[in-house]
Amino acid sequence: MPKTLTIELPDEIYEGLQKLAEKWQTTLERIVADWVVCEAEKILNDPLEKWIGAIPMPPWADRHDELFAESLLDESEGERDKDA
Repeated sequence: MPKTLTIELPDEIYEGLQKLAEKWQTTLERIVADWVVCEAEKILNDPLEKWIGAIPMPPWADRHDELFAESLLDESEGERDKDA
C-alpha cells in the first residue's frame, strides 16, 4: 500500500519543479514521487552493491591523495632544481 511522505524543499527548487510540472502538464507531486521511486530503485537494486569491499585494497589505496600530492611536490622541486 502506498505511503505519504511530506518533504521540505528550498523555494528555488520548488519553483523550478512547479514550472517543470506545468510544462509537462503534470503535478509537482507526481514529478517528485516518480523521481524518488526511480532513484530509490537504482540504489536498492544496485547489482554492484554485493561487490563493494569484496576486493582487498593495497595499503596505499587509502592514502592515494596524500601520495599523489607528495609526488607532485617532488616533481615541482626537481624542476626548481633544474632551473637553479
